[in-house]
Amino acid sequence: MATKMSVRKEYLEYIIIRPTNGLSLDQIGTLILMWYADDYDYEAGKTITTDNLGPFFTKNNTWNKIMSKAKDILYDEGMSRLDYAAENIPSYELQLTRVKERLQAFNSWIGTKKADLK
Repeated sequence: MATKMSVRKEYLEYIIIRPTNGLSLDQIGTLILMWYADDYDYEAGKTITTDNLGPFFTKNNTWNKIMSKAKDILYDEGMSRLDYAAENIPSYELQLTRVKERLQAFNSWIGTKKADLK
């Protein structure tokens, strides 16, 4: 925590976050699915025609825009909710694979490991 003066000349308390780890491809995909998951019809056993993921990736067409939305969801929902998000997302595994494929199209390095250089 740090007290700093804002632009409006008011002292505010700021939270200083020092990263100790990052988000994996699965976590980023789950964050997106927490708000933009497609609906699923359990009686018919198929995805309802409402497509929430398509417009999301059309509107957020760069990696920075996608990560900005993911950070907003993370701030709003929190890391603890991320662990149990699969319980609330219909057909989680199927939708997560779709999102991961779309994310890797924007950033091909995410989810890969550095090759050993010997």
